[in-house]
Amino acid sequence: MEEKLNDLIYENKRLREEIERLRKYISLPGYEKRALIEIYSRFAERSVSPIMLADESESIIYANEAFSNLLGYKKEEIIGKNLRQFTNREEFSTFQVHTELRKKGIANLYESVLIKKDGTLVPVQISASPVMNDDNNLICIMALITDLSPFVKDPKNIKKLNW
Repeated sequence: MEEKLNDLIYENKRLREEIERLRKYISLPGYEKRALIEIYSRFAERSVSPIMLADESESIIYANEAFSNLLGYKKEEIIGKNLRQFTNREEFSTFQVHTELRKKGIANLYESVLIKKDGTLVPVQISASPVMNDDNNLICIMALITDLSPFVKDPKNIKKLNW
């Protein structure tokens, strides 16, 4: 019995030390952002749908395998790049307008065109949502992308869709 009690005392001490270490880690600047991005990326990694996270400057901070496959890149070639590299000027302007909506906490659904590594246009539907902290500040933008290629023969007709 005394041995079990000593084991519990030791385990309790170890857990208190671990809690204190985590408390110090949590207090570091940027922890909240890192933690939320980690949670969202773990969720997205197993998704068969293309998902990416972007910052308020439209730079990709995370892309799952399905998103990189959609564009014909490796994940490492996408992360850290700006969305302007994967679309045309007009569509990038639309992304910027939508980023302003995310900063205000507004999610929405819209159609756009992405450009594959080989130059092929990919019509997509983007469901984008802001990830906000407790102070209502934007941490990042999560976008779920649907490839509309099977439904649109000509990507130039993307704006004619009625969703």
